[in-house]
Amino acid sequence: MQFNFFNSTNLALLWDYVGILLTGVSPGIMISFAIACVGFLLAIIIKAWKQSAKEEEEKDFEYKEY
Repeated sequence: MQFNFFNSTNLALLWDYVGILLTGVSPGIMISFAIACVGFLLAIIIKAWKQSAKEEEEKDFEYKEY
């Protein structure tokens, strides 16, 4: 007995399901992923900004009069 999944009916049904997943599910996943990435990026930017401000305060300046 031979079972052949790759016939035209089954492949058409498979691609219909893939199309439904891409149009229905993907936008929600992409939006949530984008929101998470923006959150991580903002955290990195804020941390770098605070570190830069802290380094500016710790610098010693020498003033020379001529």
